[in-house]
Amino acid sequence: MIEQIESVENVYVGGIIILRGETIEIRQAKENWEFESIYRLNYETFAEEIPQHSKNQSRVLVDRFNGENTYLIALKNKNIIGMLALRDKRPFSLEQKMGHIDGYLPRYSKICEVRLLSVKKQFRNSKVIYSLLKKAFEYITLKQYDILVISGILNQQKLYKHIGFRPFGDIVGDENARFQPMYITKNSFRLQSFFTEKEKISLLPGPVEISREVRKAFSERPLSHRSNEFKEVFYETKRQLCSLVKARNVEIFTGSGTMANDVVGIEIGKLNKRGIILSNGEFGDRLIEHGYKNNLDFIPYRIPWGQSFDWSDIRGVMEKEQLFWIYLVYSETSTGMVNDYKNLLSAAYKNELRICLDAISAVGNIQVDFSGVYLASCVSGKGLEAFCGLGMVFYNHEIKEPDIKIPRSLDLYQYIHSQGIPYTLSWNLLFALYTSLGNLKERNKIKRVNELYSYIKQQLAHIGLTPFDGGKNVNPAVLTIPIMKPYSSQEMGEYLRENGYLVSYESSYLSERNWVQICLMGDIKKENLDGLVNAINGVLSLK
Repeated sequence: MIEQIESVENVYVGGIIILRGETIEIRQAKENWEFESIYRLNYETFAEEIPQHSKNQSRVLVDRFNGENTYLIALKNKNIIGMLALRDKRPFSLEQKMGHIDGYLPRYSKICEVRLLSVKKQFRNSKVIYSLLKKAFEYITLKQYDILVISGILNQQKLYKHIGFRPFGDIVGDENARFQPMYITKNSFRLQSFFTEKEKISLLPGPVEISREVRKAFSERPLSHRSNEFKEVFYETKRQLCSLVKARNVEIFTGSGTMANDVVGIEIGKLNKRGIILSNGEFGDRLIEHGYKNNLDFIPYRIPWGQSFDWSDIRGVMEKEQLFWIYLVYSETSTGMVNDYKNLLSAAYKNELRICLDAISAVGNIQVDFSGVYLASCVSGKGLEAFCGLGMVFYNHEIKEPDIKIPRSLDLYQYIHSQGIPYTLSWNLLFALYTSLGNLKERNKIKRVNELYSYIKQQLAHIGLTPFDGGKNVNPAVLTIPIMKPYSSQEMGEYLRENGYLVSYESSYLSERNWVQICLMGDIKKENLDGLVNAINGVLSLK
């Protein structure tokens, strides 16, 4: 039935393969005409070619477990050229031939049998068999099976073993059709070895997709942070950062965005004034937590996730409570909302209001202007398209020496009075950031992100998915997509990873809400996204 197939290059994306210039779709059978074609192919293979069943005039063979089978099919021009069936009801057909099989198998939680594997003769020695099996493994991953069993025809043992199937028990069948019972676990599946595996595309909010030039810069031999060469690149990097966001000064820390926000919290604490912290998402809630942990005197102001702030109401609260500072997330990563603080600038100039921003997902992805901002945090590993590990705090005022004890690594004053390098700073992280800043300007990052956002949003609409949309107040680098039951964000995330796309779904705030997030913060090009929506649709087609 299936002949030995040579290694092939990976052109399988989301259930689509290209064979001799023609498109072949791999998906679950659902329509009546598809089942009728399955019965005819079943007859051709298991009555005529392999005489396992008797011939009949109708040339149709309906499997005895037809109502319990899930059929995966290969379609070319609406003709079925290959198929297989999956069934998880016990006893399996294999058990009816050899008895109970669990004693032969490793420990497992959920088991499934693959049956009726068939490809039309003219499409053997091609990618079709491998793509069918790959689709089968996507399906069992989706359904959380961890082992597959199969009756492997004897003359194809080399093929099955090469894929990763292991024989167990005695040969079954008769002289017309002899089979070797075999199993394969999810973790030992080696089908991908037949494909030239593409690097997975990172559509995460971090780590982001990083260009070849930036990766090369990171791999350079490290320099001492006390050397003149280091300082030259360091000060030029700071200059470019300030120019990018229109801020007077910036200090660079070794650490995460959380650390940068702690630095901002400490500086707010020096004011000894009451303020307000806003939240309309996960990271706004985290800012409120920063406020409590830094013992700030503030009012927490929360609204439902994904809603826009009523700035007139906020100004009213601030005037009534005589608040001196405000701290908010500029771009709320959890929903993609942009909180346009510019509505507060007039109040800032008039009443000496200090505006402080968590701008971690904003810088590099949208146009920003920090000229009227008191403090703003940022990181290297998001919109700046560099490696994670450097945090930044921008400021436009004189930083005073603290009159309280502050950890040395969080003391902004200490950095300023050490010319920005009080302690060891990684040359590799710095040089990668310096290189990426040059790329952002040269490649017009913000325009590119907007174009990609429009493209993906339009493609998603074709399959009935709509990301959160704040209208004009949206970060085009963040598409947060609510997934409707019975579909699962975890299933979709795992499926996309199998198909070469890393998306965000594992964070608790996403998984609890059944959300998937596609982020365009890194070095993403349109061709990187060509198969993304097909892959997403592949999940929807498996339910």
